[in-house]
Amino acid sequence: MGDRCGEEVGHRLQLTPQMRTQDRGAGMPALEAQSKQTTMSDDIVLRVDHISKSYGPVRALEDVCIAIRRGTIHGLLGENGAGKSTLVGIISGQRAPTSGHIVMDGRPLDHVDIKTMEKAGVFLVHQEPMIVDNMSVAENLMMGLWPKRGVFIDRTALARQAVEMLADTGINPDVPAGRLDAVARRKLNILRAMFSGGKVIILDEPTASLTVEDRKALFAFMTRLRDGGATFIFISHYNDEILDICDAVSVLRDGRVAGGADTIEGMTSEQLTELVIGHEVTLFARDRDAAAARQDGPLALRLRDVSATALHVAALDLAAGEIVGFTGLPGAGAKELGRAMFGILPAAGTMTLAGGAPQGLPTSPRDALDQGIAFLSDDRRRDGAVGPLSIGDNIALSSLGARSRNGFVDQAAEDAVIDQYFRAMDIKSPGPTQAVDTLSGGNQQKVCLGRVLATKPRVLVVDEPTRGIDIAVKQDVLRILDALTGDGVAVILISSDTDELIRVADRVCVFENGGIHETLRGAELTLARLRGSSQA
Repeated sequence: MGDRCGEEVGHRLQLTPQMRTQDRGAGMPALEAQSKQTTMSDDIVLRVDHISKSYGPVRALEDVCIAIRRGTIHGLLGENGAGKSTLVGIISGQRAPTSGHIVMDGRPLDHVDIKTMEKAGVFLVHQEPMIVDNMSVAENLMMGLWPKRGVFIDRTALARQAVEMLADTGINPDVPAGRLDAVARRKLNILRAMFSGGKVIILDEPTASLTVEDRKALFAFMTRLRDGGATFIFISHYNDEILDICDAVSVLRDGRVAGGADTIEGMTSEQLTELVIGHEVTLFARDRDAAAARQDGPLALRLRDVSATALHVAALDLAAGEIVGFTGLPGAGAKELGRAMFGILPAAGTMTLAGGAPQGLPTSPRDALDQGIAFLSDDRRRDGAVGPLSIGDNIALSSLGARSRNGFVDQAAEDAVIDQYFRAMDIKSPGPTQAVDTLSGGNQQKVCLGRVLATKPRVLVVDEPTRGIDIAVKQDVLRILDALTGDGVAVILISSDTDELIRVADRVCVFENGGIHETLRGAELTLARLRGSSQA
């Protein structure tokens, strides 16, 4: 898929030797895929033509060639560090390639920047919807392109155009955008890009934090737009999403195109995983046989009568060395309890730590850290890493007070902490002096995890720690959490990934209406039971 960008309409499925030995009925044979090239439409709206990108001695992309057909949803897969972010940055005009070209509608673009790419019709829709909450949906939809009557906004024209654009979406153009649910906010961002002249819409992890039903609704919306001629580049870490929604797929590995297919029909999740990783991946699973013994271990944390806005938990005990999963629909209470435990959400109630007396919940994150409770947010961009700072500065940030005396930092002790967690997290980087905002999402998450672990917590609350990172790095993160429990750390894992909870948690608390609806453990903790409970 990439040796002759200028000559090929598309690219055929690249199969490893092991995959070629599989039953041809299980996947699309290479010859069949190749023959499809002669019958598929050659209407290529965007072509990545031998793109390479270097950062000093580091080669982020090497001779990448991808062709995107008009009116399709084209999946982009790859591990963190594979080059997806760099490639998307080039396609959207945020970065300039070291060599190669972007070709739009058959015309090579000599200069690549955001303005040029948007003028050409390429728009990036970020993972977190960019909405001005106190403005109306219609005003958000036409941001920067409001119809004018003289020097004033033409409200009549704005309303008319908004109604036309939002037809059949179920979105009221007159309500404040801040009142929209997660799916409607993503729809609004997509439509805004199209209203601005978007021909190719890049969707960066658009299903992050969505429920199963929300994801179905978003996919139905995307399919309808595609059938109307819209083109999407869909970035995801989930094979099932690629197989569900995409027409074609390209896989990056180590900055190169590892393979893909002009048509997704017939491909399997196993084939995609092997293309992404380059080898088979063993999913991490915690030793469940020891779960009962861990639950009977010494107390790490006891909560009683915890209450806040839309939250009430009568009782929860957490044993040292235990991993307890929290799950439920958005607003059901799982995230709220985690934030209350870290002093982010003001809450009443009592908390008892190992060897201590009952006391109130932490009143601030500093209060929580001082008591040995650490928290990893689900939003690493907003609450996690400080992008311009180095890896080392980020790792040291939350535990800085432990190495400071009279306003001075013990530099030797700080260097030792940085080195310890840089190595322990297995961060893919030349060294800890590299800026965090140049790292892939998975490596940024490892930096954030290293930062909270450097505080030496007794209780660790992690909120969606594997969201938006690739499958191999997910296993690394889960292994790190498992290893922590061997030192007696109690872990609360807040996750919407039911498969992950089944493999990692000793028991799972399902939240509903602000409280713990049920707790699943042992034989009760099955995928079918958990999905039925958490999505109820």
